[in-house]
This record gives sequence, structure tokens and C-alpha cells, in this order.
Amino acid sequence: MEAIGLLLLNRQLKFNMCGIFGVVKKTNTIILPLKEATQIIKHRGPNDSGFLLWQKGEIPEIFADEDTDEESRLFHGLEFLSDKNYQVAFGHRRLSILDLSPAGHQPMIFNNLSLCYNGEIYNYLEVREELLKLGRVFKTQSDSEVILQAWHEWGEGCLQRFNGMFAFLLLDSNLGKLFVVRDRFGVKPLYYTDCSGYIAFASEIKQLRILPEYQFKLNEQIAFDYLRYGFLDHETDTFEKGIYQVDPGQILTVNLSDNSVTHKQWYVFDPKPWEGTMDQAEENLRSILKDATKLRLRSDVPVGSALSGGLDSSTIVCLMREILDESGNENKILETVTSCNLDKRYDETAFAEIINEKTGSKSHKVYPSFEKLKHDLGKLVWHMDYPFGSTSQFSQWCVFEGAAKAGLTVMIDGQGADEQLAGYGGNDLPFYTGLFRGGKFGQLVDEAKSYKEVNGNYPIGFLLGAIQSPLPENVKQILPNKWRPGKEENPDWINQGKLNGHNFKSESLQQHLLSQIHTSPLPSLLRYEDRNSMAFSVESRTPFMDYRLMEFTLGLPERMVLRNGERKYILRKSFRGIVPDAILDRRDKMGFVSAEERWLKEDGKDWFFDKIMSSENPFELLNDDNVHKLIKDTQDNKIQFSFDTWRIINFKMWYTQMSQKNYSF
Repeated sequence: MEAIGLLLLNRQLKFNMCGIFGVVKKTNTIILPLKEATQIIKHRGPNDSGFLLWQKGEIPEIFADEDTDEESRLFHGLEFLSDKNYQVAFGHRRLSILDLSPAGHQPMIFNNLSLCYNGEIYNYLEVREELLKLGRVFKTQSDSEVILQAWHEWGEGCLQRFNGMFAFLLLDSNLGKLFVVRDRFGVKPLYYTDCSGYIAFASEIKQLRILPEYQFKLNEQIAFDYLRYGFLDHETDTFEKGIYQVDPGQILTVNLSDNSVTHKQWYVFDPKPWEGTMDQAEENLRSILKDATKLRLRSDVPVGSALSGGLDSSTIVCLMREILDESGNENKILETVTSCNLDKRYDETAFAEIINEKTGSKSHKVYPSFEKLKHDLGKLVWHMDYPFGSTSQFSQWCVFEGAAKAGLTVMIDGQGADEQLAGYGGNDLPFYTGLFRGGKFGQLVDEAKSYKEVNGNYPIGFLLGAIQSPLPENVKQILPNKWRPGKEENPDWINQGKLNGHNFKSESLQQHLLSQIHTSPLPSLLRYEDRNSMAFSVESRTPFMDYRLMEFTLGLPERMVLRNGERKYILRKSFRGIVPDAILDRRDKMGFVSAEERWLKEDGKDWFFDKIMSSENPFELLNDDNVHKLIKDTQDNKIQFSFDTWRIINFKMWYTQMSQKNYSF
């Protein structure tokens, strides 16, 4: 038997996962480090590099540097990057997911269009076939050329045809416009800064930090949102003033005659209510998720899966096995990577092994340790660009490192299921609230009874919260705190000052799920996934993020998603008989969990405390005395463990790294 290579198709496929950089000069006198801003993300594309320069009134030209693949340089007759004047420049790093064909080299030019692109158009073969029927002729087999020809044929309307994850810069030299595009849900990153001398776009923020007008200025509101609520990547603003993210589903247009920038949503998430039966919904879910997985199995390099042992990743691995068997690839061996722990409180290996055994998968195991965390943390913080929520992201870092060591260039996992299928515990109050406000009192009673059967008591807090939800805020204020579930006071270790707090009021489960998709935690989880995978030159694919699935699940009646206290109700029902019962019947949720609590209290007790004491406190955002008390009381088991301590430590480490101008690693 052979490990997975070419999975489903016999034809040549050409995908390229990459890193991109682009700049629009506002003045010819400014000198920009185009090559350096591209090379700093070499980890995103170690196989090839390329550049494009364009000056108004001239034809765009592509160039090479010392990292450009020799075959690409000779095939295109590329000269090395020069000091030639330009108004628009692109830099590109390429990770070859299939053969490194010089025809697929980027930046790519087609007629008046020039493209610098990061991502995958999973259905590019279907779009290509549509274009062929319109008489179009292709020179390559790449999805990059499909984007160019599709844009040339349909303009920005072509985006509605694409199923994928992508971020790209597209120059129309005839119109004198630069189009900046990000995929529907922001799976692929794209940032920008608009300075007096230039506008720059980048896959990672570290690229923007080495530009001449950059100065580190903390965005205190974003820092407060992270420290207080754990919010990350939830707004256009970032941790740094003057650096922004292109919002998911957005297109920015730069008019190169006056350098003005306009913003427009090319995609608006608008789920349609499901009107079919439960049986039909189950069949639809299976069909869409299976097709989404099948599209993401298109590859000519070894493909594996990040398998935690939870429901989502287990479902994906079982689907991968089913798709392979049905396509005549029953002899192909799936490979999985699992984060394990010798401390059984933080270990899901037994569940992962159930899936490996069922699917005949070859298992690779990684063991995140406190010693490795200490060793890798500086590098991890640098790759992340910004702080992160917990050491669970370190476990994910170890998984992708393990994938790279196993030679797995593409990884498929279950990211995105929790946010659309109510996988988190915090969904209960919005669920009960929606039932109450919708007058579904019979269903509300049924849910309360089911809760009691499982937990031994009625969900008094959820019921009180639901009943109070229609009351005016001034009425709620006079109620005792014990009667107001979900009400939180600011902790004494953070100084809010004039910064804005957040009021979490979801009046239904669907509203709460939409908040998880657009605000928190999905945007930050997608950043972690991207940075952790690309740090090791591995491409991560997420079938649950297929827009067809998202539009379907968010239109389902709430009790198809959460019912009788059972989260992901429809997913469990849909895959009964495909995924083992031992996985479907699990009610505990772990994910790529780490032993963070043990590390904080035992293995790294002194180290964590020293990190808190020695790192900087910007703008007195934190109350140092109370921060020290927080970590000490947590370590002494006087208060319950929370991720607050990690956020404080990670934020202070990151801020110190930034204030010391450690922009490269």
C-alpha cells in the first residue's frame, strides 16, 4: 500500500500556497524594501519567488531574485530585480502543492491583468471548463490563470463562482486600478497600511513592520478587548494603529490616478431558512460536507489530517477514507497527526486511535511539553504576529511541525464546525433565550427536562436569563446579581479607563453563532491555523469552512443544531454509521488541548511568574499588583484556573518583543 499522493484525478493539477506583498507608491522618491518584505515570509513559499514592477504608461514586467527557481527564471527569461522606477510592485513566495511548473510562476500576467495570489480555488477545474466552453484558451493548468481569465471574462463577478480560500492583488493596467480581494470568511490573511508615501498589502504583518514609515503604536482598545474578553482579529483594526486587515468577503479598489481607496463587500453572508425535513437536512449536510472534503483532496503531494479525536476531525478523516474507497483508491493509506499527552487529563489519543483503526490510517504523534514551549515560544509569537488565546495554539504548532516532519505538505482538519453547529458551551443561554422570545415554551420545557436528566438539576440560570432578556436594561440593573446570569464585572487586574467594554446580548442561538463566525472566536482560530501551518510550509484545508455548508447550517432551525442538550445534533445524526459511536456519543470537548493548567501550577510555576514580573506593562493597561495576585492565587488553587493568566503573559511578551523592535526572527 502507498501513502496518499494523487488522490482523485489523473490530470495534472497546479495549486500554489503562497505569501504575497504589494505596494503602491505615492511618490517616486521613497525607497521600499520590496525584496526584503517578500523574503521575510519565505516560510510561506520556500520553492520559488517572483516580482512585478509597473509604471503608468508602460507594460508590467516580472523579475527574479536569488531565491527564484532556476527553471522558472530560464523559462520566462527573467532578469534580476533592479532599481527601476515603478508605481505598483508585487512580491510573491511560492509553496508548490503540485509539481513546480515554471508556467505557474507568479506574479502572472494575462493581457492587461497582473496577479499576485495566495490560496486555492478548489473548484478551479469546473470554472476552467466553463471558460473553455466560452472559447477561452489556456497556457497553463494553474488555478492562477483561471482567476485571471475569469476576471477578464466576468470582472469581479467571477468571485461568486470561486469556492476556495484566497487573498490576491490584481492590477488592471488599462483601467489604472489595483483590486485587493479576500475570500468570503477570511481563511487566508491580508493586511494593509496607508501611509504618506505608499499603500502596502501583505500576507503577514511582519512584512509591513520593515517598511520605512512604520512605527509601533499600540491600539489600546484592541489590546483591552484581547486581555478582557479574549477577542482577537474581530475588527478591521489590529493591535497596531495604522495597520488594518482587509475584511472577509471584501474587495478594496485603489484608483492609481489619485491613490484613493474604496471598500466594498463582494460577499454578504445571508443564510436562507431551511424548509425541508430533518431527514432531508441530514442528507444535505452529508452531501455538502462530502463534496467539500472531496474538493480539498485534490492534490499531487502527500495529504494528511490533523486528528484530535473529537467529532469534527474524526468526521473529516472518515469522509476522506470513504471518498478514497469510492474513487478506486482503497489502497491509499491516510496519515494523521495527533497531539498527545502523557497526562491523561489532557489526552485524546484513545479516541484518535479508534478513528485510525477504523480508517486504516498511519498515525503520527506529537507530545507538546513545557520544555518545548519555553524553547519555541519566541519563534511562535513571531510567526503569530500578535498574541494568541492559550497554549492550545502551541499544541497546534506541534501538530503542523509533526506534519512537516512526516512529509505531509497538505493537511485537512475540522476547523469551523464548532462555530456553525453550536459546539461550545456558551451557546446554551442564547438558545434558551431564543426559544423563550419565540414563544416556543413547549420546546423550552423539553430542553429544561433534558438538561436535568443529564446534569441532575434544572438550568435555572439559563431560564432566568431567557425570561429577563426582553426587560429594559434599567430594570435589569435593580435585580440582584445572583438573579442575573451572564453579568460580569471588570476584573481588578485590568484598567478599562475610557476604553469601550462589550455587552454580549444574543437573542437567539443563530445570532450567537453568527457572532462566533464574524467576531469571536473563528477569525482568531483561522489566523492561528494559517500561521501555524505556514510556519512549517504546510497548507491547511478546512472543509467545514466551505461557504455552501456555512450558508446551509446557519439557515437550519435551532433545534436541528442543538437539541435535548446535545450540541452538533444534526452532525451526530447525519454521520451515525459512518463515524464510530464512541466518537459520536462523546460529550466532553477538548480539541488540541495542552496541559496549560499543570504547566502554570507545576512544571513552569516559577517561569510563568517570572515572565509576568519581567515583561513590560504598556500605558498602565494592567494593574501589576493585582496581576501578580491573580497568577499567585491561581497557582495556589485559591481561585479557579482560567486563560486570563496566559493572555496577560503572552500579551506582555509580545509587547516587549515589539517595543524592542524584534521584527525579524
